[in-house]
Amino acid sequence: MITLSLLATLLVGLAMLTASEPLIASNQLLSAQAQSLAEAGVERALWAAQRPQAETGIPRALSTPAPAPYDGSQFVALSTRDLANGGFRLTILPGTTSNERQVISVGWMPTDDPADLRPKAHRAITATLWRVRVPAELAPCAVCTLGDLALEESAAVDARADLACGAKAGAWASGAVTLAGTARILGADGDDAPNGSADYRSGQPSQNAEAWKLSEADLAALKRMARARGTYFQGTVVFDAAHPAPEGLIFVDSMSGAPLSPTTPPEELARVELRGGTFRGWLVVQGSIEVAGDARLRGLAYAQDSFTYRGGPPGGIEGQIVAAGQRGGGTRLSRTGDGPALIFDCAAATDGDGTVPAGWRIKPSSYREPANF
Repeated sequence: MITLSLLATLLVGLAMLTASEPLIASNQLLSAQAQSLAEAGVERALWAAQRPQAETGIPRALSTPAPAPYDGSQFVALSTRDLANGGFRLTILPGTTSNERQVISVGWMPTDDPADLRPKAHRAITATLWRVRVPAELAPCAVCTLGDLALEESAAVDARADLACGAKAGAWASGAVTLAGTARILGADGDDAPNGSADYRSGQPSQNAEAWKLSEADLAALKRMARARGTYFQGTVVFDAAHPAPEGLIFVDSMSGAPLSPTTPPEELARVELRGGTFRGWLVVQGSIEVAGDARLRGLAYAQDSFTYRGGPPGGIEGQIVAAGQRGGGTRLSRTGDGPALIFDCAAATDGDGTVPAGWRIKPSSYREPANF
């Protein structure tokens, strides 16, 4: 009798365990599926951020609330062969800076419909999308100088033709703008008369540039990308027709690799000379840039200190020039022969005609799975 009682108790316990295990396994499966669906929502946010021009993309100037389905109002259902496989709700908000987006993705399995009485599971993910700043999208100028700007005889800057990144002034300077008699600056102000008050701006507050110049985080990210691509250099570098600059992103660091500051010794600064050939991409230099002769640059020339152009046909710059003036350097443009020194080109300045991978990614340490959401 005692043996039978023990066996009966054991059998009852096993029966109860057997009955609960499938329920536990089912709940774990639903939870794992909901987690995957939340991750799918984050991937959808990345896809939409990369395609601002697409019908279902996220515009560069993100509104609040974002357009559906990125305002959390729409359940995005997923299915395979007409079989429902759950879905997610996705909310995308502006970040703390213009190059950040806050993402909240909640995955539901099999649905979030309260009228559906089946067992449900939901998991949430929050993350920050981030990308390197693109001065062409944010800055108000074709030539942007923290310091003085000088255009010598025959030099011309033209920002009228391309409005894809917005209407740009021909030049912006925190210091003085000096124009020789035949120098011309033409902004996208609706007329073809050069050197007007809307064509260039001088004496601008330097703090205004904080909204569009590359931050230390941007520079560090670009440095990592250049290292991975094999286009990272240090010190003085000369590119010409015989030794052309590699296409895409080029990062030229200071001698020690340390960030620049107003007190950085002059011998620490990097220097790049582009004396000939054609370059497409971004040229980012922890120091000064000089473009000379018949060299052609199509993209972004970003100097942490000063920029100089002294060229002639058939060379020139199509894109954008930024001189951050960390050690007080400015910008000087001169040209011999016909044609402008710089024509603003949005596509070239934005990503070097597709040669610079400046897309959105998940910001490190921002990925979270909140327990109570």
